[in-house]
Amino acid sequence: MPKNYVYRVDHDTGFAPHIEKRICTLSGCKKTTAEKGATRNSWVIGIGGNGTGKPNKLIYAMKVIENLHYEEFQRRFPIAGKYLSPKHAGPSVLVSKRFYYFGDKAIDLPPDLKRILVKAQGCKCISDEDAARLEQYVIERGFKCGKHGDPNNSEELPKRSCGNKRTKRKRVCR
Repeated sequence: MPKNYVYRVDHDTGFAPHIEKRICTLSGCKKTTAEKGATRNSWVIGIGGNGTGKPNKLIYAMKVIENLHYEEFQRRFPIAGKYLSPKHAGPSVLVSKRFYYFGDKAIDLPPDLKRILVKAQGCKCISDEDAARLEQYVIERGFKCGKHGDPNNSEELPKRSCGNKRTKRKRVCR
């Protein structure tokens, strides 16, 4: 039975999640439980942290079709995988073709789903009902699967999700 995960996105640079045409991938956060535990049909939901400029808003939601080791991801998705080097890859790469990415156009959560917010760093599991309710809410607002915005922090930070030596941010992935 797949688990659904929600976590706080520290900053949104276009690295994780990464959108390439009609594929959304997530990798590079070596401490994120979602990358280790998500399986086919898991939902992974990123809620904006203060560093995104969109705190407590929906940055993205993706329904996982595959959780692949880096080498398998590169073999199966050579074009979509050009952005990800072995040095920056996490323990696995989550792949989705059913995703909603809002980035700088992040949307508010409905009042009945505020309970899924992660108040600090970390990741938590949510129910299938909450994941389905979130997708229903997004669809009711007129959004189709795909990219609806651009990364919030693309000019402020290098295209890495978890910081690097060129930034002054701590190496925290949430």
